[in-house]
Amino acid sequence: MTVDSFGDGDEFERWRSGLFLRPDGTNADALVGLLRRALDETLSHQGEGPVYPRTGQEGGRSPVGDGWLPENPVTAETALSQLRWWLAGSVKVHHQMFAKNIVPPPSFVNLAALCAVSLFMPNGVTGEDAAETLSAELSSAQALARLAGYEPERAGGLFTFGGTATNLYAINVGISKAQPDHAERGIEPGMAVVGSWPAHYSQKSACAWLGIGTRNYISAASLPDQTTDLESMEAACRDVLARGHRLACIIGAGGTTSNMAVDDFGEIAAMRDRLAVEYGLDYMPHVHADTVIGWAYLCFIDYDLHKNPLGFSPLVVAKLSRLVERLKTVQHADSFGTDFHKTGFAPYTSSMIVMREGRDFSRLRRDGGAMTPLFHDKDAYNPGTFTLETSRSAANMVATWVGLQTLGKQGMRQLLGHALETAEALRRHINALAGRDATAINRHSYGPDVFVRCYPPDDPAATEEDFDDTSSVRRINQYISDLFAWLSTQRVPDAEQIAVSKSSAAFYTPAGEPVVALRVYSLNPYFSDAHARELVIRLLRGKQQFDATYMHADACEEAQ
Repeated sequence: MTVDSFGDGDEFERWRSGLFLRPDGTNADALVGLLRRALDETLSHQGEGPVYPRTGQEGGRSPVGDGWLPENPVTAETALSQLRWWLAGSVKVHHQMFAKNIVPPPSFVNLAALCAVSLFMPNGVTGEDAAETLSAELSSAQALARLAGYEPERAGGLFTFGGTATNLYAINVGISKAQPDHAERGIEPGMAVVGSWPAHYSQKSACAWLGIGTRNYISAASLPDQTTDLESMEAACRDVLARGHRLACIIGAGGTTSNMAVDDFGEIAAMRDRLAVEYGLDYMPHVHADTVIGWAYLCFIDYDLHKNPLGFSPLVVAKLSRLVERLKTVQHADSFGTDFHKTGFAPYTSSMIVMREGRDFSRLRRDGGAMTPLFHDKDAYNPGTFTLETSRSAANMVATWVGLQTLGKQGMRQLLGHALETAEALRRHINALAGRDATAINRHSYGPDVFVRCYPPDDPAATEEDFDDTSSVRRINQYISDLFAWLSTQRVPDAEQIAVSKSSAAFYTPAGEPVVALRVYSLNPYFSDAHARELVIRLLRGKQQFDATYMHADACEEAQ
């Protein structure tokens, strides 16, 4: 497209001013107007349920085109009018009946800062271009270091692209400790990482991406509360070392996606130290705390749970007491990860890896001769010399840091405490309303997640399920999977919708069998006790409809 496409210069000027900020910023109102139009477009068609409606998609197709770039530009208003179609079927995190995965509503301040700073396009790779915006990264890292009990002057942190990336960084630092020349020579065969059964699959994915291989990711057994069986973890580490292989990284649970389980990192670090001496290692395996969810609860370490000024219930105080005791041990880990877009009420994607010794990042520094002539100012903070990314949004760094300041520790405590309180409300209503249809199976969870185990009508497991009976566990697992699939495909009125998820492993039985359950997890500050009750009622109503359909299908099959 050329200027000639617009006819005279005035027409091009109008088009340009409607899309791009003038050097003096005098047309910023155009951006504000487009933001208002985009909000009006999305909110006016969002419906009343927890899922954005698909209405109006004739023949199952939306009128947003089929991938052809137009010859001439469409107006901004026309382009923004498509938003309703792109959102069709998407979740609505701000709805009270949305309670799936670990997705918070992002704060307005974070969104506003992200938009405003993005206008200037600072790349968080070089201090020459990003300048003081990179101070937001340094400030965030120091704040998190203080929360964890690290020395902020010695610690360091980097924003990155998700929890997967925090594991990538931690494991790569561990590889650099175990084999300093790996970047040039490649990784020696047998390099291993030890984690645990309940760990997020991103740990194994990181091993695949880094070239360690998924076979060299060894999973230690877990305990019923989803914490790691440390005897099993030590046995796994010993097995690696006894075979003469290098142990790059030991990853402990720092708030699992199921049950918010946190390991004792003091014990893990002590075990690592003991094995290093026993096997005469010339390096120290890296201990990483996968706290991408649990990090936010570090705000409770200095909260007075006895005085309890925020007035949390005794059940929540007891839960926080257990959680805080475990989180205090994160200070013994060499690094930990954070997902601000999970429990920090930030938009996607905002994560940080924090090292107790900031100089550990220098292990990842690239060979200067291999880099393009990008870093001219040798005295500036240039994280691009050791980051995986060569493009990083500094706007996200600023937005995350100002968003955290807006919440403060007390705001974080209030939001997380609210989530814990409403989780207890869900348990109460399940106990009161579900009868033999369902039960909350994670009674000793550390976090707000509620795992609901549902049972077929008159099933003997409904009275008291025996998790040592593998055949029974598998039968109920299949029933819940069928129920969830059925619920997910039903078209019901907005006023009857819920949005929950399914866990393929709420926990593992002593025999290692995964226990499937429906998962209810709300971080919505507008979710209340009354909403918790209504969600349970809607879930049970859907289950009853499924049971009627399920039994009818079985009867027809038997008749045939």
